[in-house]
Amino acid sequence: MARASFTDNADGYGLTTALVRWLYDHYIDIADRRDPRFAPLQATDLSGLPPAIVVTAEFDPVRDDGDAYAIALEAAGVPTEHVRARGHTHKSVTMVDVAISGAPVRARIAKALRQFFAATRTPEPAS
Repeated sequence: MARASFTDNADGYGLTTALVRWLYDHYIDIADRRDPRFAPLQATDLSGLPPAIVVTAEFDPVRDDGDAYAIALEAAGVPTEHVRARGHTHKSVTMVDVAISGAPVRARIAKALRQFFAATRTPEPAS
């Protein structure tokens, strides 16, 4: 929680840095927070992971973590689509019919997921 977005977007945008800290404290012990299963950026090797879409919102305390994760996945050769939701908060992209500007972001997410699943689909055996 040392990245700038935790300070820049600490309060006023729904998800707060204080709430993230509270969630961490109730989800995982401090001693385990460097475990890559909790913090993938702590992994020594991200190669071989499945394709990913990483969506980061401009006004979100965890934005910089998401940005760093997308960069790390790409550097490891993982097919990655990084969508930066300008003007959005952590929750606003999913506010269907409330935040209209989230529609293009949701469309990109859907398109990426369709492409990922199509690429991994195994053909049906011939009968």
